[in-house]
Amino acid sequence: MDPAPDRRPETGRPTPSSAEYRQKLLTKLNCLIAVLEVAIAKIQRSMDLPGANEERLGKIRANLENTLAICTRAKHTLEKALAAADGNAQSAKLPDVDSGRRRMTYRDYVELSSISEYRKFKAMAPITRSEIQATDIDELVNRLLAS
Repeated sequence: MDPAPDRRPETGRPTPSSAEYRQKLLTKLNCLIAVLEVAIAKIQRSMDLPGANEERLGKIRANLENTLAICTRAKHTLEKALAAADGNAQSAKLPDVDSGRRRMTYRDYVELSSISEYRKFKAMAPITRSEIQATDIDELVNRLLAS
């Protein structure tokens, strides 16, 4: 019996060309991007404190921002490769980078409990003004207090 072509025969681990490997890498990139955005925000807050070494913190922030840019480019490249490998079905699920949608911030990453929750909310459309106006605030408060 031959081993699967997308796995290394000696270790059984997925090869870099396999969709499984790319998906794991994409998950790691998403986590790294979240960590970098949080770190950049913390550096910015530290720079606002009195007595902060702004030159040192500025260099650290610049390095973090450069790393974040590299990770973001790698993520987009990986998403394109996954879309090409999975065909049109997967590419329809990926949001268009240039669609004008708001990018998630470090705050969004911190407030969400997992990457799957992040993806769920990123795929959702923003709440519209008409939805806000149609909301029964008293009912919403009662539902939130009950949970």
